[in-house]
Amino acid sequence: MNTFCSLPWIHLATHPDGGVTLCCISDHTNAMSRSKNIDPLEYKNLNNDSIQDIMNSDYFKKTRLEMLNGEIPEACKRCFAEEKNGIRSKRIEENEKFLFSDDLARAITSDDGAIPVNFKFVELRLGNLCNLKCRTCNPVSSTQWIKPHNEMKKDLSFVTNYETKINSNWTENDEFWQDLFEHSNDLELIYINGGEPTLVEKHWVYLEELIRRGYNKQITLWYNINMTQVPDKLIDLWKQFKKVQLTCSIDDLYERNDYIRTGSSWSIIESNLEKVRKIPWLNTSICQTVSWLNVYYVDDFVGYMNDKGLHTHLNFVYDPKFLSVQVLPNVLKNKVLEKSKNLNDWQLNSIASQFTSEDKSDLFAKGIQYNNWLDKKSCSNFQDIFPDWFKILNEQVESFTKS
Repeated sequence: MNTFCSLPWIHLATHPDGGVTLCCISDHTNAMSRSKNIDPLEYKNLNNDSIQDIMNSDYFKKTRLEMLNGEIPEACKRCFAEEKNGIRSKRIEENEKFLFSDDLARAITSDDGAIPVNFKFVELRLGNLCNLKCRTCNPVSSTQWIKPHNEMKKDLSFVTNYETKINSNWTENDEFWQDLFEHSNDLELIYINGGEPTLVEKHWVYLEELIRRGYNKQITLWYNINMTQVPDKLIDLWKQFKKVQLTCSIDDLYERNDYIRTGSSWSIIESNLEKVRKIPWLNTSICQTVSWLNVYYVDDFVGYMNDKGLHTHLNFVYDPKFLSVQVLPNVLKNKVLEKSKNLNDWQLNSIASQFTSEDKSDLFAKGIQYNNWLDKKSCSNFQDIFPDWFKILNEQVESFTKS
């Protein structure tokens, strides 16, 4: 059986706290897929360790040897489960995209699984510095969530106890950026996320160095930003690269977006959206994070973006589970599907598959309680912002206004 995936050889998948995993969808349960030495157990981290040490940790070396021996690494089972169900997995897509074969991997892999590190794909989650406090987010990805999360834990026993002391110093460390540059000779793709990456100007120096060495002509940049700011200097850097993909994180329209993405201003987001739409070489699309809060309005949102010539990718909430669309009772799921019938087949099927994949309606009361807590703390009101959806919810869920 061929279980080879190119990513453990050519990819750096960072996390806000400086941890590094095999990839973004490998199993992160109990830090399973994190770079680490095994005996004694020592987790590797960009705040303290070199890229060479991280990529050639005991765990990463063991994973490479498992793949070359036709074994399925424990943390990689998701891809193989998807393939068994006829789904094109991340493993298949990345193998095709980067054209790095198992023969090439064998040629550079030592008997113990160590490799010379030279990336084709770098994924930078630049810490948790952010200027928004989105309702579907948490302290791991936003500094704005640290204080309210610590308060919330005292009142709501069921919320996840996230680590709030995230060390993102690696994003400001000159040594890290120089280390990364030394392993960027063959780089083809850089994915940049946050937090909010436009706030971390230190990474601009890395882009400038790639340009100075001429590597920019072979590299595609892919950004995911919240559209609260689009600095002109960053645009000037972008235009010097082979290709730039910009994914705009926007969750709804008008005051609904500002409610879900606390701290945002629709007028600013709309202005910045028009700004990037006018740049012909910029490949701009939308990523809408879909929870039970906004799923009723997905068709309105997608129609608005379609009118602007922008494709919308639907990103469904899985954590916290009680904000997932799966918590809706069946009668409400049917209301959503009825309203969403004008979506294209892919988008409608995406929603429908969420509704049928798992029933989590027992968690809905927790989601209501969670959202009501945030309303009280922010002096906001779901009923005022989502009146049509509120009316339906209130008619069908006896506990909706009582939780």
